[in-house]
Amino acid sequence: MSSPIERLRALMAVSGQRDKAAFLAAFDPAIEYHYHVGTRPLIGIEWVDKFISRYWANHSETEWVLENWAENGNKVLTEGREDYVNADGVKVSHPYMGIIEFNDAGKITAWRDYFQMKDPAATA
Repeated sequence: MSSPIERLRALMAVSGQRDKAAFLAAFDPAIEYHYHVGTRPLIGIEWVDKFISRYWANHSETEWVLENWAENGNKVLTEGREDYVNADGVKVSHPYMGIIEFNDAGKITAWRDYFQMKDPAATA
């Protein structure tokens, strides 16, 4: 079986291709996804499906950049940025940190993202 960072890189690749079936296949059905720590988590694959559908509908030219990472057992700590064009046509570069946990089957069971909610490129 591949390592957690290899599984994450595979997820990043299918995300870039917007292959929703392959994207969702990376998650355990009982996934707990904190898309922004401090807000209500998404529990279950159905919520992740709804979230990614809405996210992809409102973002284009998306590039998920992994700048630094550390692996500890079944967990990957990530640091990077996500570059995209938002629904208003504004180019955005969002820095993030996160931790992703995998089960023994290689599926993501928990994901916590840490980033500022306000668009870092916003002037107001």
